[in-house]
Amino acid sequence: MKVLSTILAASAFASNADIAAHLIAADSSFWANAAKITGSSDAILRAWNGKFDKAMDDAFHFCTDKSYVDQEIIWQCGKKVTEATFNKNPNFNLMGRYAASQFHQLDQNGDGKLCFEEFKIGFAGFFSTVGSTLVDIFDVDGNGVLQGQENHDMHFGLNNIWDEFSSDKNRKLITPILDTWIGSDLDNNVDTLSKAEMTEQAILHSVPYW
Repeated sequence: MKVLSTILAASAFASNADIAAHLIAADSSFWANAAKITGSSDAILRAWNGKFDKAMDDAFHFCTDKSYVDQEIIWQCGKKVTEATFNKNPNFNLMGRYAASQFHQLDQNGDGKLCFEEFKIGFAGFFSTVGSTLVDIFDVDGNGVLQGQENHDMHFGLNNIWDEFSSDKNRKLITPILDTWIGSDLDNNVDTLSKAEMTEQAILHSVPYW
């Protein structure tokens, strides 16, 4: 029994160490990507060519019943999303922190608010940053896509993070998401997952929360 307990404790320690390493890597990569991507997110939005218009409209009206959002509205909206996902870590609020850090770039007319058009640019920037970051932290060979073992590592890593920070109620809700394998094929290669494909997956998997 003592040997079994030792093995289980060692396994838990290794898992927690892996989770911590992934979170540190993700945090560093996310903010580096945010600084680069947000400035060109209007071009990303144009490239989508209306593909995610409904998702953006749903997200906007999930956050506000007004014709605009401001930093406080987005912060409170992010708290609602966090409650439905990382509810064991309420300070996570990635949406709110992203908006706070990038708001000056998104608020194109400087009125302290984001109209729907400005919000859409922020939506494109946020989800492109998420998609790029998820590829970056698991892309061991640095070729810009996830393939083979990298895909396995990504799914295993995300499941561990969700297990650590989500309650059983939320864990059951997001299990279908984490069980999903490669669901986007924008580059006609079903064996790889690019940053654009990961961005698409991040958007599609977020739709149920809105």
